[in-house]
Amino acid sequence: MSSPRWPAFLALVLVLAGSFRIASTWSVFNHTIDEPDTLAAGIEYLTTGRYLYEDVHPPLGRVFAALGPYLAGERFQKGPDSYHEGYRILGRGAHYDRILALGRAGNLVFFWIASLVVYLWGLRAGGPKAALIATLLFTSLPPILAHAGLMTVDFALCAMTSAAALASLHWAGLPNRGRSVLLGVSIALAFVSKFSALLYLPSAWLAMCAYHLAATRQRPAALWRELWGRRRRIALVAGTVALAIWAVYGFTFGRVDFLHLRLPAPRFFLGIHSVWLHNQRGHPAYLLGQRSPNGFWYYFPTVLALKTPLAMLGLLAISPWLLRSRRHAGLAAAFSLGIVLVSMRGHIDLGVRYLLPVYTGLAVVCGCAAARARGWLAKSAVALLIAWQMVSGALCHPDYLAYTNEIAGSHPENFLADSDLDWGQDMKRLAAFLEQHHAMEVTFVPFNRTYGTLAGDAFPPMHPGDPAHPSPGWNAVSVSVWKIFHTPTWPDAQPQPQARIGRSILLWHFP
Repeated sequence: MSSPRWPAFLALVLVLAGSFRIASTWSVFNHTIDEPDTLAAGIEYLTTGRYLYEDVHPPLGRVFAALGPYLAGERFQKGPDSYHEGYRILGRGAHYDRILALGRAGNLVFFWIASLVVYLWGLRAGGPKAALIATLLFTSLPPILAHAGLMTVDFALCAMTSAAALASLHWAGLPNRGRSVLLGVSIALAFVSKFSALLYLPSAWLAMCAYHLAATRQRPAALWRELWGRRRRIALVAGTVALAIWAVYGFTFGRVDFLHLRLPAPRFFLGIHSVWLHNQRGHPAYLLGQRSPNGFWYYFPTVLALKTPLAMLGLLAISPWLLRSRRHAGLAAAFSLGIVLVSMRGHIDLGVRYLLPVYTGLAVVCGCAAARARGWLAKSAVALLIAWQMVSGALCHPDYLAYTNEIAGSHPENFLADSDLDWGQDMKRLAAFLEQHHAMEVTFVPFNRTYGTLAGDAFPPMHPGDPAHPSPGWNAVSVSVWKIFHTPTWPDAQPQPQARIGRSILLWHFP
């Protein structure tokens, strides 16, 4: 391990192993609720050069999701909406499995970028050993493996927001022209991955600046003077951001009604406005047995506590003792903290997938802490925690999406729902179970209503039944529909189900 090449080589092996684990899930799970829409919007962009179907998400992640199906011959045909167009592209049978896998493969690019950021940040903060351990932890995290394996925009946000934060650290050290352009491009790619980056990056930078001032005992006025001295480089960064965003949106120019202006990349601004309106309205959420029409202020810290392996939380808890004075690791922690703090102000509480960039900072902190362990007690504790994370992640394969740590126990539905547990991913497995048991029909109100009807494979006829009473025969219950919308109500008083499909669908059979 004395050669600097060995940590990089081993990190590459870890990333490849993580990629294999991700790819092995593609054929297990059917499409989740957001994937057809992502595919259709990406195919529209690649086929026509336009991005008109739906602007609540920017195009970067969707283009990469659509790239594989596009190269396989899929083309845009204007359907009534993006969801139906997505179902048409997915199709049925073997075609469905092939196109879904090709679309999901596009997210591997962002998994590789995010893993590279973790390695480089760990190398900067703590050296080769810290970089290797950080990569090991990051590439074995169930939430990372889960969302890197889906055809959605959440992992593009993770990769590009983290890359922009790391680029800003390099720019702060040497703000030359090349690094200014690189920072501008990375910020733009974060902004066109998901609109959350528009809040995450400023909040993360504020937290990182606050930590830097505290660690160096520098006055804020000195920092402002330094930034003012770099105003030309900052202008170059801002100009690069604007130009790159405009390029992604095809150098379009048009009217933005809510601003009463004509602007470059109008769909970018319309998308921001759509997300703002959604946040103002709120979104139904479920947490710890409680329902809310517009979320909970403590939602994201709680979700992180339940979805992050306890081993990583343990490493984080002892990291101040192990690190003592490690300023660069502190910057990584500040990056994650800034994102968590600003997320608590929102009203769209739809899962840990919104916080995936946090894990890059946490992995770096844990990697630096583990690399600094001294003495047999500290080294033994670190080795035990790392082994615990490896085992807990392996045991949940392939159900990374529905993973919860030991706090939730065997009843995660009492704690979480939606994309943290049931995003409609187990319809394919349910169909196989019902076929194996020769079921001709099922009483079921699915969270994912389209598998077997608009795309995928054959599915037995579904009947909604009486929400207050189970029906004779097989009764399937979606965790998300039950917990978020309280439909049906009869499972509240029922004993344990006879079967579980993954962790997202519960099954009872009544004579």
